[in-house]
Amino acid sequence: MPMLEILAGLGAIQGILLFFLVGLRYRRKENLPLALFLLVYSLRLGTIPIWNVTTMMGNPWLLPLTTPLPFLFSPLLWWYAHTLANDSGVHPPVRMVWHALPYLLDLAFTVGLVLVLSPEEYGAMITAIFRGSPPLHLTVRNGLKVLVNVVYLSLAIRRAFRKSPTAVTTPAQRLWLKALVTTPLLSLALFAFVALYPQATAGIADGAVTPFTVLAGAMALLIYVFSFLMLVVPEVPAECGCVSHAEKEERAVPDEDRELAASVTKLLEGEIYLDPDLTLESMARQLHTHPNHLSRAINCVMCEHFPALIQRHRIQYFVARAESGALKNQSILEIAFEAGFSSKSTFNRVFKAETGMSPSEFKDSAV
Repeated sequence: MPMLEILAGLGAIQGILLFFLVGLRYRRKENLPLALFLLVYSLRLGTIPIWNVTTMMGNPWLLPLTTPLPFLFSPLLWWYAHTLANDSGVHPPVRMVWHALPYLLDLAFTVGLVLVLSPEEYGAMITAIFRGSPPLHLTVRNGLKVLVNVVYLSLAIRRAFRKSPTAVTTPAQRLWLKALVTTPLLSLALFAFVALYPQATAGIADGAVTPFTVLAGAMALLIYVFSFLMLVVPEVPAECGCVSHAEKEERAVPDEDRELAASVTKLLEGEIYLDPDLTLESMARQLHTHPNHLSRAINCVMCEHFPALIQRHRIQYFVARAESGALKNQSILEIAFEAGFSSKSTFNRVFKAETGMSPSEFKDSAV
């Protein structure tokens, strides 16, 4: 199986290198699910060539080490997409232990199975698997792996392609997200085929490894897409987004970013946020810079994402106008539109998130 071994080996090595790159160079908690995905995915890719009768017979411990790993693939991708594309700029903790429960249960079951079966019973099970007649529990578990991955990948796709007026994603992040959730579709389809079609495994005994070779190639392709993205848009995993003033002071921020952030402050003082059509791209054009550079400067220096920054200033404008008595002559919606909001629903949602009360409640309290 030279081609299978080459594809799986090279892809796994590349994935492990990316894991260390993310862990050592891009040491941000937001990148944790990405690093874990690269590690788990690479381990499973690298062990595809050992899925044969001889190796599995002689090394029972490989069964619990390798077969439960697919339960983690799409949940980790969803976690990363959830972190990268949240609307508020605040990254709430994901209780990943609950999302990893299928993996933990399958791991416990497989470990117990290997410990309980006698060598003869284990050998008979492996023989049955590679003859195309796997035990029912393996077929059920494979079906659950496919189901879990389909569900979580669908959630990740929804997160990546949705359009939200308060989305904090930059063009580079959107590129990341869309590649993140679309590239695995091919490998997921191929995995479903080899997992749910016992004859694919049975063919290995006769040297027919094409389905697994194609699967290894698709999995390696995903790793190489991630490598390409890190070369083209390295600012996504490197983006800082400090969480405290002390952390901002400790972090080395380039002078050009500080100067760009100062220019943003001047535009905000000039009430640029009153323009309902204001976008990161249009502000970048005014400042003669790239949107990705502008986003990084705002995140690293001002500790805020662009949409949250603009919406916060609009709310402050609305509150200031309301406190000056503008609500006596204008409606809430009129002042909201004046502040730069383009829709009532967006204004109500952002106002509630910023102040803790609805606009009508604020009006009543101000009377």
